[in-house]
Amino acid sequence: MPRLVVNPGTPQAWEIQLKPGLNFLGRSAGNDFKIEDLSVSGSHCQIVIDSGSALIKDMGSTNGTFVNRAKVQESRIESGQPLRLGSVDMIFYTDGPDAVKAVVVPPPPQAEPPPPPKPVTSLRVAGLARAAEPAPASTETDASPAPPALDAGDSAGIVGARFCKYHPKAPAHYLCNKCNRTFCELCVTSRNMGGKVIKTCRTCGVEAVPIQFQAAAQKSFYAKLGSAFGYPFKGAGIVILICATMAFAALDFVRWRSLFGLIITVALYGFIFLFMQNIIHTTTSDEEEPIGFPEVGGLGGAAFQLFATFIASFWLWVALVVAKLFDVDIPVEAIIASRILGIIYFPMALLAVAMKDSALAGNPLIVIPAMMKVPVQYAITVVLVLIVYGVKQYGEGLSGKAGANILATKDMSVLFVDIAVKCLLGLVSVYLLCVTMRILGLFYNESKGKLGWFSR
Repeated sequence: MPRLVVNPGTPQAWEIQLKPGLNFLGRSAGNDFKIEDLSVSGSHCQIVIDSGSALIKDMGSTNGTFVNRAKVQESRIESGQPLRLGSVDMIFYTDGPDAVKAVVVPPPPQAEPPPPPKPVTSLRVAGLARAAEPAPASTETDASPAPPALDAGDSAGIVGARFCKYHPKAPAHYLCNKCNRTFCELCVTSRNMGGKVIKTCRTCGVEAVPIQFQAAAQKSFYAKLGSAFGYPFKGAGIVILICATMAFAALDFVRWRSLFGLIITVALYGFIFLFMQNIIHTTTSDEEEPIGFPEVGGLGGAAFQLFATFIASFWLWVALVVAKLFDVDIPVEAIIASRILGIIYFPMALLAVAMKDSALAGNPLIVIPAMMKVPVQYAITVVLVLIVYGVKQYGEGLSGKAGANILATKDMSVLFVDIAVKCLLGLVSVYLLCVTMRILGLFYNESKGKLGWFSR
């Protein structure tokens, strides 16, 4: 009979006997076979057994379905092929004359029982609290020796980022001692070293340490709001702010009416969206990690996502403004009200599009229910966004006046002062943008259980 061996080669190995026809696999109880792992979606995939052949189909899972380490939507599977649902490894087997016999490899015997656990203290390093042996007290000096790094292969107790650096919705299972980042099963490399399979960091190439999380006291959303205003200055934040300000300022000098200008404009707006999305993803992955540059790729698609989010939020305001231009009698109050409604809608729409990485996520069927599920926290978020937006608009007004003075004045001292004012206001605008995205990331961390965007 066709079957799946789950977690092969481990003490936790178990077997699923597949039946003819449809077999539904996932984390929810409504499936034919329930797999209790947070990386597996509620309805993850289905396996069709028909006349000795087998076909696996992904059902829109969050963390993907893999055959021979390749992500698939639909694929034929043969006996002996490795599968993976999220971070759960499996091997598919069939019975028959040419079938591969399922063999569950027992864990290697231990020469001696492991030593009893030692008390640990929390040591925060680069945004993570590592388990370390308490340093011996010294009576000669106040300085104590640095605790040793975690040994590869040992299980580490971690207080900090519970999710993968590159997959904010996937739980982390490994820690790299060199770059101090946490990863899910998909983001580490498996290597066979002397008959032993080890996991290594794809960036650093060193062996990654398996981790398990300890309970950590978490601050509330309200307690974290103050820290959002200092977030852009963490790490190399000042340098990143200056570079981002230069990219934003370039929009004032690009004329999109030409083909070259249009390409540059799209690229710049794509960078803006990736910059905002990177701050949100960094915050939802590890709140202690400082701001960083996004990976610049797919600028056209990113610009389209930003444009779609804007239209989904401000379509009514745009329609009223266009009607006003054609001499339709539209009250000014209606135009102002439509813009305020757009500003209220935009933060949740942007958060949904950034987290789901799809322009379709900005539609009202997703955004409005999400706003209703966490009205208090979202209202506070919107108020802060409105304050930031008001300051930004006031700054842009001053910046416009400075720009006009630059073009009109012949006094060099006035010229340099106005240029300095314009540059400073541009830097403040980028700073406020970073603060706004940080607040959205903190809001998601507080509310993701109620939003349920990735709980399928």
